[in-house]
Amino acid sequence: MMSGMGGLTAQQRYLFDLRGFLILRNIIPTEEVAEARQAISANLHKFHERKGDLRNSRREAFQGDHVKGRLDCGTMLSWDKPHCEVFRRFLVIPQVIPIINELCGKGYRLDHLPLTIIQYKNAEGFDLHGGNVDESGQWMTDLSYDCRYGKISCNLLNVAVPLDKVEPGDGGFVIIPGSHKANFPIPPEIADCDKLDENKYLVNPHLNPGDVLLFTEAATHGAFPWKGSSESRRTVFYRFCPPNFGYGRGYVDKREELAKDVTEQQRVVLQPPFTGRLNRYHLEDDGTIGCTVRSKEKLDYDRAVFDSEYF
Repeated sequence: MMSGMGGLTAQQRYLFDLRGFLILRNIIPTEEVAEARQAISANLHKFHERKGDLRNSRREAFQGDHVKGRLDCGTMLSWDKPHCEVFRRFLVIPQVIPIINELCGKGYRLDHLPLTIIQYKNAEGFDLHGGNVDESGQWMTDLSYDCRYGKISCNLLNVAVPLDKVEPGDGGFVIIPGSHKANFPIPPEIADCDKLDENKYLVNPHLNPGDVLLFTEAATHGAFPWKGSSESRRTVFYRFCPPNFGYGRGYVDKREELAKDVTEQQRVVLQPPFTGRLNRYHLEDDGTIGCTVRSKEKLDYDRAVFDSEYF
């Protein structure tokens, strides 16, 4: 793909294809970061701690103090106003729209329901997971990354909004750059992360509140226990996929409820999975709403054949 095409610059495209992740600096305004923090504080009672078999850490490097689990909440879009509003705005970040259009295709959709996580000091992280292949070495279609004829395709793209500063070595998000192109399962001795000084394969990137982190779920990633200067690490995750693809199924239960009380832009990314050919709305790079148009003749024919406007 030549420079000037799509939402990524030539440098960003090269680095994302090379490493499997990209950090966009200073995207979220300071007041929106503060708004999200305040909303989380007001809704702490809605978070659930991972305990026992629900803990994300099995390997020692990720277990922290062996007591505190990660706190999770995935209902932010449904919180009472005004607390839900900032998380709904994060669904459609203007600077990120053209990038997701390039990586997932126009008509991309929210897949999993969004997730906010909190790690307190020395709370567990998350063992390395994800990857282009599973433990048996089979290709993971659900998470896969591909680039053919200059076109990148991410079947599951994570867009993360950090709300606390992270310095390398603080813990939190870690990733093995380039692992989205791995053809073999991760060996246990690498997954254990017990020789990090000898093997500089794992990156714990610097993140500021207001940055946006994008990574393909085909890259092997995880989180170390939190050791940063702030009391906790708070991050909001949104996962997007191509228009005709679906991994999670939260939209089955929640989409109609959410779609009643969101903006037109936000409603576009809450569509269920179906191909862009079938009158699917999409966001243009500038945030305006477009739509593919299926001819009336084809709609009438499908109605006659299938008793439905769409096959």
